[in-house]
Amino acid sequence: MEELAKFRRLFDCHFTPLVKYCYYITKDKDQSKDIVQAFFVSVWRDGKLSEIESFERFAYHAVKNRAINYLRDSKKFDRSQLPEIGEEPTIHLDPNFPRYLLEAAIRGLPDKCREVFMLSKFEGLTYEEIAGVQNLSVKTVEKHIGTGLQKLKLTLAPYKHLFLESNFEK
Repeated sequence: MEELAKFRRLFDCHFTPLVKYCYYITKDKDQSKDIVQAFFVSVWRDGKLSEIESFERFAYHAVKNRAINYLRDSKKFDRSQLPEIGEEPTIHLDPNFPRYLLEAAIRGLPDKCREVFMLSKFEGLTYEEIAGVQNLSVKTVEKHIGTGLQKLKLTLAPYKHLFLESNFEK
């Protein structure tokens, strides 16, 4: 069950940026979605998710290869469309990627924890106000916020550099 949750978080975080990256190569939106979906299906079927050292590097490389195969098979192959050799596919293609990561990480929080966290961080309610709205004690609200922050920190730790570099707004 934990493997499925991890897979779901990866899918939620990476699907849209991978589709945009694939579209950068194929110039075909529907085909880009199909390519990325097929990639995730193969990752799930292989069952070797825990063996992947850097999912981002693996995912972008695999999607790039699948996009090239699609272009080649459909006779649309043009080398000028490809990133330069040695050019690392990065999430910098999509400046909203940190936002996608954060939103996906928040969606991954337990229901009550997510509700309390969003009321605090996005609605600006005080702990006392949240306690009243949610019919909880202030201590329970504090616990939910603390748990939420810990889980977000763990989930987003591999992407810390993106949040330090990015200037995205709420």
